[in-house]
Amino acid sequence: MKVGIYLPQVGGVASPENIKRVAIAVEANGYDSLWTFDHVVLRPDQGSDYPYSEDGRFLVPAEAPFLEPLTLMTFAAAVTERVELGTAVLVAPMRAPVLHAKLMATLDHLAGGRLILGAGVGWWKEEFEALSMPFDRRGARMDEYLQVLRDLWENEIGSFEGEFYNTRGWYCRPQPPRRVPILLGGNNPRQLRRAGRFADGYLANPAMLDTLDEDWALVKSEAESRGRDSSGMQLMINRITVLAEDTIDEAAETLNEMKSRGFDQAIANLHPAADAEAVLAEFAGKHLQGLQSG
Repeated sequence: MKVGIYLPQVGGVASPENIKRVAIAVEANGYDSLWTFDHVVLRPDQGSDYPYSEDGRFLVPAEAPFLEPLTLMTFAAAVTERVELGTAVLVAPMRAPVLHAKLMATLDHLAGGRLILGAGVGWWKEEFEALSMPFDRRGARMDEYLQVLRDLWENEIGSFEGEFYNTRGWYCRPQPPRRVPILLGGNNPRQLRRAGRFADGYLANPAMLDTLDEDWALVKSEAESRGRDSSGMQLMINRITVLAEDTIDEAAETLNEMKSRGFDQAIANLHPAADAEAVLAEFAGKHLQGLQSG
């Protein structure tokens, strides 16, 4: 199983110096990937409920500095050479697809082919409105969004024509140097079927573990029904544990459990108060190779 780490992205720990230290330490200690997540604006009178907390409150204070994920990944790419760079998740329908196809292809070009796109349809209606993007029918737009990305990233010249987007006749260069893996998060049945139709895998979070077997089976069955080979699809989980000085062994137990459940990759958080370099080195020395083997 691969093991990834979220970059410092929120609050005081998201300084250039600390981000650089963490990125370099993750790569130097043998971890597989660095990750970001996505919101553009926050507000205290939240409006829509966050679907993955008991009280419906989003977990980041509205006034906290929150770095834009693709920009942050580009910064991390410049100080690393090997680790993959992923979003878990990017809220795709609140971002213009052609522009973001260009942004992500540019990032991947500069990084040497290390991008992983974890994407979701989003939940925060008010944030969509702040970005002047429609919240309604975002699932239907997501279907086309994913096709636009593949069209511009992989075809000689754009050829997609849909209800919402049209890329026919347009070049979008540079194209990514490899096929960018796309994984979809969210456990709505429509999103699970969307993953089976368009994605390279499924990205779960801890709130989805109770229904994981059924959800993953639906993703794979939808893929097979569309003539796709599901055997190579990836199963990933994010935010499954937190690394800190006093959670090294506990985190390893959690990650080993995820490995036993069949996950191909798991992403851990760094505790914001932790000595990141020391914690990453200690965890790697004690547990990382065992998790990655087999």
